[in-house]
Amino acid sequence: MLRSGIAVSLVFVLLGSLSASAVETTTHFLETHYYLLSLGQLAVDADSVRQAAQSSGFTVVAYEGDSTEVFRGGNPVSTTAEAVLSDDQLVVVDSGRFLLRQADERFVYSVRPSEGGYDLVIDPQQDLEITDVLGSVLMSLQAMGILGTEASLELRAYAKDDPKGPPPPVGIAIESTLFSLLIARDWFDYAAAKGLTVLGLRVEVVAEVVPGSGLEELFAPYVIEQTDGLSKLLLPIDQLLALARSSAVAYVRSPYHPSVP
Repeated sequence: MLRSGIAVSLVFVLLGSLSASAVETTTHFLETHYYLLSLGQLAVDADSVRQAAQSSGFTVVAYEGDSTEVFRGGNPVSTTAEAVLSDDQLVVVDSGRFLLRQADERFVYSVRPSEGGYDLVIDPQQDLEITDVLGSVLMSLQAMGILGTEASLELRAYAKDDPKGPPPPVGIAIESTLFSLLIARDWFDYAAAKGLTVLGLRVEVVAEVVPGSGLEELFAPYVIEQTDGLSKLLLPIDQLLALARSSAVAYVRSPYHPSVP
């Protein structure tokens, strides 16, 4: 668990990242934007986070394959995962990964998997001083043992009212909807709005495979169906860009669903 001095020093590191970014202000998180900050690798595993969350009264949704269990605090409850995904205090555990979210009237923050480890998402509900928000968030994470002693921090800011969002990185052959899911402020809300099939922290996608090629072994555990030139996967959301960068993959898209006449 972190010493309090480390949490304070991380606030100033984050401020340094902010001042070097293209955000309009270096003193406030703006209500009109949400922010992604890379935490890098964390010195904590999903089971430890689940235990800490349950002892703190969080709602916990645990996925194991296709089965799902829901807990409030340490007690199992008879409800669906979908019914609790908007809870103010939520942890989702899925195949060794976790997503944690806390919300109040001032801001929502999440910690979730990313290709480089974990991201911190800050979603302000009003203009707020950066030091106040980050101090509060980092101390909360410290109390749950989530932050490690080292973090590689990089700030990205996105406008909430941008209907299209930023395009995928140049040279990455991925459907814009899937890239927007990856950087969305709330994965579950965005997937529901766009009709994407999400199970836990995984999303259903189709990889169009280069003729004569096959998917890398890394992605084999996520394949649920294969035909000539196409592989359907239930892929961890944080692995979307890795799949799209694979030399065997021509394009990554969401599955086509037949329309009802």
